[in-house]
Amino acid sequence: MRLKKWMILVGYMCLFLGFGYSSYSIFADETGSNLWVLWGIAFLVMGYQVINFLINKKNDKWNDSYVVADQRVFRKILISLSLSYVFMLIFLLVGAIGFYHDFTSGYNILVGAIISSLLVFMVSQIVQGLVN
Repeated sequence: MRLKKWMILVGYMCLFLGFGYSSYSIFADETGSNLWVLWGIAFLVMGYQVINFLINKKNDKWNDSYVVADQRVFRKILISLSLSYVFMLIFLLVGAIGFYHDFTSGYNILVGAIISSLLVFMVSQIVQGLVN
């Protein structure tokens, strides 16, 4: 798949700002939820992705297109998706046990599983980029 550099940067910036807004809005809500920490971590990871993208592509023109996904990248994405899927299943299992014993609510379990699996996926992508 080939995409323009500015299209990818706009996507990264939208995710970066969305995670930042979610983190701040949950923090300012004052309901006692600590979910803003996970959104904040996702915000920082996306900030790293934006800076890393700008550093790696600084000599390219903004309208240059390049291959976003080839066979090697697709394999890395599959590995990261499988890790995040396993992590989400473990999180949901622990959350279901906690829900059964009235430790937490079902909404917190689902939101926590989704956000933490996204974080595992992003961290796995970063680690695989550093290793290879």
